[in-house]
Amino acid sequence: MITSILSTIVPAPDALPLPAPAPVLFFLQQLTFLLHLLAMNALLGGLIITLVARIRSKGPDDHWAQLADSIAKTSPSLVAATVNMGVAPLLFLQTLMGQFFFTSSILMGWGWFSVVVVMIFAYYGTYLQSFKGASLGKSQKPILAVTVLLFLWVGFMFTNNNTLMLQVGQWAGMYFADARGLHLNLGDPQLWPRYLHMVLGAVAVGGLMLAWWGRVRHLRGDERGAFMVKVGVDNFTWLTLVNILVGLWFFMALPSDVRKLFMGGDPGASAMFGIGLVLGIGMFVLGFLARLRGPNVRLVMPTAMTVVQMIVMITMRDVVRNGFLGDLYKPAEFAVKTQMFNVVAFFVLLVGAVFTVIWMVRKLYLSWDNN
Repeated sequence: MITSILSTIVPAPDALPLPAPAPVLFFLQQLTFLLHLLAMNALLGGLIITLVARIRSKGPDDHWAQLADSIAKTSPSLVAATVNMGVAPLLFLQTLMGQFFFTSSILMGWGWFSVVVVMIFAYYGTYLQSFKGASLGKSQKPILAVTVLLFLWVGFMFTNNNTLMLQVGQWAGMYFADARGLHLNLGDPQLWPRYLHMVLGAVAVGGLMLAWWGRVRHLRGDERGAFMVKVGVDNFTWLTLVNILVGLWFFMALPSDVRKLFMGGDPGASAMFGIGLVLGIGMFVLGFLARLRGPNVRLVMPTAMTVVQMIVMITMRDVVRNGFLGDLYKPAEFAVKTQMFNVVAFFVLLVGAVFTVIWMVRKLYLSWDNN
C-alpha cells in the first residue's frame, strides 16, 4: 500500500530509451565515479592537510610551511581533474536515476545552484594559494580556511542531494510546505555520518598520496620527502581508524530494513560489509606498521587495499540506494536502444583519457617537484 502511494509521487523515467543496457551504464558509472573519487580525495584531503600545515607552521622555512607550499601548487590542477572526472558519473546518475535525482535537486534548488557559484570562488582560492603564496601575508591562512570551507560546502550539497533523492516519502511534505527550493536533508539520520565518512576518507587517501610523493622525493635525495611521508602516513593511519568508527555510525543510522541487507538479508551485501570491515582494519594495521619504518616504507599493499576498499564502498552505496528505493526503482524495465558506435567510442576515449591523465600527472609532478 505504501509503495503504491509513493509510486504516484515518483516521476516516470525518461521516455527516451537508454543508449546501452542498464548494467553497462551502471558499470561505467562505478568506474568513472572511482576515478572521480581519486581526484577528489587528492584535492579535498590535500587542502585540509595544507590548512593544518599552515596552522602548525612556525615560520616560512620550517617543514610544515614547505609541506603546505608543495601541496598548494597542486591544488588548481586537482580542481580541474576533480571537476572533469566528475562529469561522467554525474551524467550516468542522471541517465539511470534521473526521476529521483532531478526531484531532489528541485527540492533543494538554491542549495544545488550554489554549487556552481561556490566552486568558482573555491577554485579561485586555490589559484591564490598556488601563485600568490606568502605574498598574501596575514590573509593567507584565512583565505585558505575559506577555500577549504567552500569545498566542504560543495561536498555537503552533494551528500544532501544523494540522500534526499532516496527519501521519497518526504518529498510531498517538503514541496507543499515550501516550493521555493530551500530544503536540505538535515533531518535524515544518515546525512552527517555519511558526509563525515566522505571527508575523513578524503584526508586519509590524500595522506596516502602524499606519502607516495614524499617517498619518491626521499629516494631522489630531497630532504623534504621524509617529512611528507611521515605526515601522509600519519593521516592515513589515524583517520582510517576514526573512519571505521564513523562508518559503523553511518551503518547504524540506516533504516533497519536496509541494515538487514548487510546482516544476512542479502548474501552479496553481507559479504561486501564483511570485506569492507576487514579491509578497513587491515589498512589501519598496515598504516601503523608503516609509521615504524620511516621514509623507506613500502606503500604498495596499503594502496592496493585502499583501492579495493573504495570499490567495495561504491558497491555498498548502490546496495543502500536499492534498499531505500526497493520496487520504486526498476531499471530492468527501462527501454533500451543500444547505440553501439557511441558505446565503443566512449570506451576507447575513456582508455585514452586515463593514459592521458597518467601522462599529465607525471609531467605535473616533475614540474611541482622542481619547485
